[in-house]
Amino acid sequence: MASRRGACHAGAGNIGTYNKTPHSYRKWCKTCGGHIFTEHPGMGLTDVNAAVIPGFPFRPGIHAHYQETHLRIQDDLPKMKDVPKEMGGSGVGMAE
Repeated sequence: MASRRGACHAGAGNIGTYNKTPHSYRKWCKTCGGHIFTEHPGMGLTDVNAAVIPGFPFRPGIHAHYQETHLRIQDDLPKMKDVPKEMGGSGVGMAE
């Protein structure tokens, strides 16, 4: 299944775009509907979904936008109210 999903994403012509605001453009596979990445032009940032990179050793460093969560996570990682100051956020941390 993983190899088939990877094949779905092949080719720029198979990538759809959706955005509600000019702040983020979500990119998805037109074949399987899977989320691939999100472009944030105002921040000069592209947020790549680690699950679409085969073999990538993803290790989270923080939880961003934690004020919005409905599922509290106790993992000793920093929890940010929104995003770090360096990314245009408040930089305010939250308790676990």
